[in-house]
Amino acid sequence: MMKGNDIRERYISQFVCFIWLLILSGCTKPSVVELTLTDPYAHIVGIEYRVIAEVNAYGIYEDMDRKSISFIELIPTSVVISGPEVAFKNRIAKGQKIRVLSAWRERKLLHSNVYYVIALQDEGLPRDIQIRIDLSRGNEGEGAELNPRIYERIK
Repeated sequence: MMKGNDIRERYISQFVCFIWLLILSGCTKPSVVELTLTDPYAHIVGIEYRVIAEVNAYGIYEDMDRKSISFIELIPTSVVISGPEVAFKNRIAKGQKIRVLSAWRERKLLHSNVYYVIALQDEGLPRDIQIRIDLSRGNEGEGAELNPRIYERIK
């Protein structure tokens, strides 16, 4: 039979282990799975959209030490992100066309998200850096579609 102090010490030790698990989970690379040929995402790949609302492009550092931009993410202006991992923020012009190239699921320890890799012709963005639209933060529509109040489907 456990005494009061033993039970308390056990819970404290479990709590400390849980905190270490959370801290160390931020140090692991997420696993990424391609969904391009998987329903319902396969029906979106190749589709073109037009930006019809205000959207920002954020350059994101994955490695803070090297300060190299890992990807660019489009986020509606109703959502603002900040922090040391944000390299820049540029406004995307309304009317700009985008094309969905592929779909991906990124799994981290405590959550999972789906994003599209897209093609976007914008002179103000760095070349040769992957551009993404995450199906969250207001970008998501019904099913696998993008939000029709922000992105108008062309074909």
